[in-house]
Amino acid sequence: MWSLHNWLRAAFRDNKRMDDFSGELLTAVGSPYANGPANFFVNGSRDEWNETACQVFLGIRVQCAKCHHHPFENISQSDYFSMAAFFSRVAKKNSTEFGLQGRDTTIYLNTAGESTHPRTGKVLPPKPIGGEVTDDPVDRRNALVSWLKDKNNLSLARNLVNRYWGYYFGRGLINPIDDIRSTNPASNPELLDALSRDLIAHDYDIKHLLKTIMNSSVYQLSSESNPDSSADGDNVYCTHYRSKRLGAEQLLDAVDFACGTREKFTDVPLGYRAISLPDSQFSSSFMDIFGRPRRVASCECERSENANMMQALLLMSGNLLNRKLSDRSSRVQKLVADKVPMDKAVEELFLVTLSRLPKPDEKQDALSEVAQASNPREGLEDLLWSLLNTREFLFNH
Repeated sequence: MWSLHNWLRAAFRDNKRMDDFSGELLTAVGSPYANGPANFFVNGSRDEWNETACQVFLGIRVQCAKCHHHPFENISQSDYFSMAAFFSRVAKKNSTEFGLQGRDTTIYLNTAGESTHPRTGKVLPPKPIGGEVTDDPVDRRNALVSWLKDKNNLSLARNLVNRYWGYYFGRGLINPIDDIRSTNPASNPELLDALSRDLIAHDYDIKHLLKTIMNSSVYQLSSESNPDSSADGDNVYCTHYRSKRLGAEQLLDAVDFACGTREKFTDVPLGYRAISLPDSQFSSSFMDIFGRPRRVASCECERSENANMMQALLLMSGNLLNRKLSDRSSRVQKLVADKVPMDKAVEELFLVTLSRLPKPDEKQDALSEVAQASNPREGLEDLLWSLLNTREFLFNH
């Protein structure tokens, strides 16, 4: 797990080309302890690798086509098992080189192995979804990666553009973002293709893509819809910015920053942020309640953004928030200990929660409420609790 996590962090830190990033994962061999990308093949089997590769790198859900013709797409069983042929010679074996007590799994290639149609028994040559038959004498997966990297093939770029668009806007140009098919067209196909070609022209530079999106006028729209956009309630056509709640990890880190505290997770040093945790096995009922995915499926739908009563109760009366507000090293405790003037303390609490100074009437109301408390510490804790429960804090808008 740490091997893959460290490889991923290095890849994004160094802005690795995303076609190379995809290729290294899809063609990995060796020990998952020594080679992070090899973890892609540690769990599952050929068919699961095939389904994951299609959904993660192409944004196509092919699971239905394993047993019958895809009901919503022109994908047949032959297409499914032709794609699976790229992974038919990938194998796993035990090793004593790495791991606790010498137990390890090594990924390697067999010299033979075919994919056959389950009904006809016919051997199917390797062929990517939407592509032509292609092969490589050493490793069939190299042929798949070459197809993905072809500058005339928009498949990988369209998938990446749609995913990042969805991450920033809360809805992909194709929605759901990992369900690309002819019967689920893009809301703006010209924009999707233009951004995809631009990404390829800039060598799959994700930072360039993000800069392009964030510098666009559509990203800088207000979240307050106007009469002209009222007919676009789901914001399919991006007539306004779509407010979206902070993710589970982001929210916990934001609460920690506002309160001036640090959440301690098992087996990592104090100060390790929730957003930096390598997987979802680190216990946190707060993040679980706010929709943290279990990471047992490749579907983006595994992360829940739905609001529920548990979340509201957790913020209003849950132990975590109360514990952080009253912590001896909390921001409020330091403000009181340093005898910061009350108007400056109120301004700081607004800045660390809402990223803005209070309006004159807000500042006056806050000072009035704090003055009515039994002591300044309790007054500031109540104010901070109130700010943490506002929609302005909980949502990107």
